[in-house]
Amino acid sequence: MSEKLYRQGVIKEIISKNEINSQEDLIKLLTKEDISITQATLSRDFRELKISKIPNSKGEYIYQLTENESQDFSSAMDTIAFSGNLAVLKTQPGFATRIALEIDQTPHSDIMGTIAGDDTIFIALKENHNQESIIEFTHKIIPNIKVQS
Repeated sequence: MSEKLYRQGVIKEIISKNEINSQEDLIKLLTKEDISITQATLSRDFRELKISKIPNSKGEYIYQLTENESQDFSSAMDTIAFSGNLAVLKTQPGFATRIALEIDQTPHSDIMGTIAGDDTIFIALKENHNQESIIEFTHKIIPNIKVQS
């Protein structure tokens, strides 16, 4: 097994068994497992493993594996609105980053990219984009999305 696969396996195990709320805490736990890692490598591993920071039952933000979870965001999404070459998606707190990642990883000819906060996603759209096509695309990811005028 490669060093990367081993390290990512340990990261997944730690994240699934502990409530980790900072990369520094995770790096300390990895060090106890004799794994030396930089913050940049850890960030890349998070992207590859689809690890997101979401609120727990106490309202604290912790890292969680989303790799094997269902991609049903229907309870997370509220609205999408358009203004010029920008679409704005409003989500429940903690969901925007994960939904934006899903949008970015699913190619669409009218979407240039996303920027996500905690509960808002800005989608940069190409000139002369097809708004109906964007709505259909987001419905595939978020079935209950409402279009706001």
